[in-house]
Amino acid sequence: MKKFISFLLSLAMSGSLFAQMSGYSTSSYSDGTTLGANETLTADGIALGNAVKLRGYVDFILGRAANDDNGTDSNSDTTSVSADVDLLIDLSPVTAEVHLNVSEDNGSDILEQAFGRYSFSQDFHLTFGRQVTVLGYDDDEAPGLYAVTTAYSNGAFAHPGKSYVDGIRLNYNNGMFGFIIGLHDEYGYSSLTGSGNDLDDGIAIDLAASVMFMPGLEARLGFVNDNGDSDDDVQQINGWIGWNPGDLTLAFEFDSFSLSNDTDAWNMMLLANYQFSDFLGATLRYAHMDHEADESDRLTLALLFSITENFGMNLEYSYTDGERNGANFDSNEFYLEALLSY
Repeated sequence: MKKFISFLLSLAMSGSLFAQMSGYSTSSYSDGTTLGANETLTADGIALGNAVKLRGYVDFILGRAANDDNGTDSNSDTTSVSADVDLLIDLSPVTAEVHLNVSEDNGSDILEQAFGRYSFSQDFHLTFGRQVTVLGYDDDEAPGLYAVTTAYSNGAFAHPGKSYVDGIRLNYNNGMFGFIIGLHDEYGYSSLTGSGNDLDDGIAIDLAASVMFMPGLEARLGFVNDNGDSDDDVQQINGWIGWNPGDLTLAFEFDSFSLSNDTDAWNMMLLANYQFSDFLGATLRYAHMDHEADESDRLTLALLFSITENFGMNLEYSYTDGERNGANFDSNEFYLEALLSY
């Protein structure tokens, strides 16, 4: 496995194989950094009058996993259906967004984001309400991903990914440089600590900066301190660098976590993505997760088919192996996705 991973790293860093699917709405680094920007004004959508735009997607995923947990084999089939509707409101200098999502997993909790923004100038903004967290390379919604799944979705410990939290944030973005500082009720780390925290228990602060060194080359660095109750403190450092010279996209990400129970965790991700044509793109991704004695390596290959500008069919195969709770495990995952965006 180590020789295989070494080969994978060399292949990914060479970057000559894979890139982004044209039907996906992943951000283009060539357009400047998006951290701290007012994306409400520039987002695509269906115009509902002069001040409101509508966008969204319907996502269907069919999955199958074959698992070997310490010599015990098991198979599982999963389906996931979700529908997302976003309203983007422009009453400049005040803008707002409301994001609603209905899926089999979230039950009656359909509100993802609901925030307002006041723009002091073209570059400087104040946002307040329920917002998505900023740390991490993976997007929070399906149309922004480079594969069917996120990088750390089957690892050695529960990686939080992006979350939706209540708070207030100062944002600065001049195109080439972006910066945010925010205060929130929590940062979505209950999956790491085993319990939730809210505004009564503590508060989370996040800082992040992004620099566009040249067209297509962006680097971001961020820090979070989630100061819950005495048993739930978490600190995270996240950094990534992405290069998009055209049809090719390369990315490297690193995370470091410090947990209040005197344990540390870290993970890394390498991604190579290539758009062969308007119809076909592909992604090769490697992710490593390490939490004390538990660790895992995950390899993902995804084929991304743009049937039309708004409809895509995507295939993914992921292989994961490592140790969990002191026992060896491996998993073979297969996914078929149908994604309609508007």
